Amino acid sequence: MKFVLKNLLRRKLRTLFSVLGVGVGVSIMVALFTISDDLINQITVAFETQRGDLTVMQATAEELESDVPMSYVETLQAIEGVKTVSPTIAALLRTEGDFDDRPAILYYGITENNPIVQHMQMIEGRPISDDDPTGVVFGWKAYEVLKEKMGDKVPKVGAELNFMDIVTSDGFKQVFGKPDNWDQMTDYGRKMWALMRLTKELGVHPDAIKEESPESFEKRTGKKAPPVRPNNIMGLPMDDDQYARWLKDVHNYDYDPADPMRSYQMRLQLTTRGICRTGIMIQDASVFFPLGVAQLIKGKHARTETVKQRVDGKLRDVQVEIAPSCTVMFLTIEDTGLTREEREARVLRIRDEINQKVDALRAIRSADILQRHKEIEFFEKFGLVISLIAALAGAIGILNTMTLTVYERTREIGLLLAVGWSRLRVLGNVMLEGLALSVLGGIAGVAFGYLEVQIARTWFALDGLSGTLNVTRSLHALALAFGIGFVATLYPAVRAALMTPIEALRHE
Repeated sequence: MKFVLKNLLRRKLRTLFSVLGVGVGVSIMVALFTISDDLINQITVAFETQRGDLTVMQATAEELESDVPMSYVETLQAIEGVKTVSPTIAALLRTEGDFDDRPAILYYGITENNPIVQHMQMIEGRPISDDDPTGVVFGWKAYEVLKEKMGDKVPKVGAELNFMDIVTSDGFKQVFGKPDNWDQMTDYGRKMWALMRLTKELGVHPDAIKEESPESFEKRTGKKAPPVRPNNIMGLPMDDDQYARWLKDVHNYDYDPADPMRSYQMRLQLTTRGICRTGIMIQDASVFFPLGVAQLIKGKHARTETVKQRVDGKLRDVQVEIAPSCTVMFLTIEDTGLTREEREARVLRIRDEINQKVDALRAIRSADILQRHKEIEFFEKFGLVISLIAALAGAIGILNTMTLTVYERTREIGLLLAVGWSRLRVLGNVMLEGLALSVLGGIAGVAFGYLEVQIARTWFALDGLSGTLNVTRSLHALALAFGIGFVATLYPAVRAALMTPIEALRHE
C-alpha cells in the first residue's frame, strides 16, 4: 500500500485532477439525490400528514377541478369511525407575471380543524380560526414576496388587509399586469380596471369584489342602509365622489367613504392574522384564507344566480339557488385504542363505504394520492440518469489517467517483473491505485455535494431542503465511486500484468 501511495504522490497534479474528475460526478449524484429526496419527502409528508387519512373529491374530477357540496359534511361525519371532516379549497389565482417564480398564486380555504393548521408553525400572529372569518394567514415565503412588492405598505399582522391595495400597488403591476395608460388613469379608473381584470381574466368571482349588501350594512352598523351605488352614464359603478353627491342631492344622506359606519364596505374586509411556516415549500409560498373567504373568491359560496332557461317554449330569466361547496374534504378517523393494523383496516373500510354508497364522491387514502403522480417517478429517474452520466465522465477520467500511468511506467513495471514480482502483484498494485483515486474522489464528491446543497439552500432560498447530509445517498455515491474505479482500472491493470519483462524493458 505504501508503494501505491508513493506512486500517487509522485504525480500530484494528475492525481488531483483524477480525484476531482470522480468527485464532480459523485457530487452531482449526492446533490441531485439529496435535493430530490428532500422535495419528494416534503410532498410525501404533506400528503400523509397534512391531508388527514382520506381525501374525498368529486367522483368525476381531479382535485383542483373538483366540486363537493358542503351538504356532504354531515353525510361523511355520520359514518362510523370518522373523527373530523375538513372541507377545503385549494385553488390558483392566475397572474400575468411570476409570483415567487410561478405564474399563479396558490391559495387555500380552510377551517381550524384542518390538518394543515395543526402543522402551522406561527412566525408571527395566530393560525386560522373559525372565530375570525376574515383573518388571513400568509406562508412566510408569500409574505416575503408581498413585502418585496409593497415595501412599507405591506399589511402588518393584526392590521387591515385590503385586497385592492395589493392588486393596484406599483410593486404588483408586473404580477397582475397593467394597461399602457396606467400612469394617466385616475385612482378610480385603476380600481375599475383591476376589478374587471381580476374577475374576467384571473379567476376571481365577481361577488368577491362587490360591496356588502344593504342587509349586511344594517346588521353591521345597526343603521338603515343608504340606497345602493348606481351606475354612471358609462355603465360603471359611480366613484365615491359621484356617489356621495348623488346621495346628498337625491336622498340627503351624508356619505363618508372613510367612515365605515356611514359607508358600504367591500365584502372582502380582511385582516392579516399571521405568518406561518409549514415546512412544505409550495405551502410556504401560499396564502391561507378562512373557508368562507376562499369560497367567495373561487365562486363556491351560496348565492342566487339568474340563468336562461326555456319555459313554455321561450327563454326566460330564472333565479337559481347555488349551494356552497369546496374542492375536497379531508377526513381523519377516530383511532383511540387501535393498533396500527386496526387503524389501517378502519381507514380502508371507511374509504370503501364512501366509494360504494356515495356515487357522487370518490375517496382515496391521502398517502396513496402521490402514487397517482407519475411526475415524481420521472423526477427520480431523471436525477439517476444525470448522475450516471456524470459518473461516466469520472470513469473516463480515471481510465485515461490509469492508462497513461501504465504507459509511462512500462519500463518500471518490466523491471518489477524482472526482479521477481508476480503478474498478480502487478495487477493488484495498479488496481489499488485506481481504487484509491476513486475512493478519494468519492469522499471529495460527498463533501462537494453537501456544499452544493448548502449553496442551493442559501442562494436560491430553498428553505425546504433539510440541510443535513443524506447518509444513504452518500453511501450509494461512495459505492458508485468504488465501482467506477474498479471498472476503469481493470483494462490498464490487465495490460500491465500481461507485459513480458523483456518487452517492457525495451520500451522507450
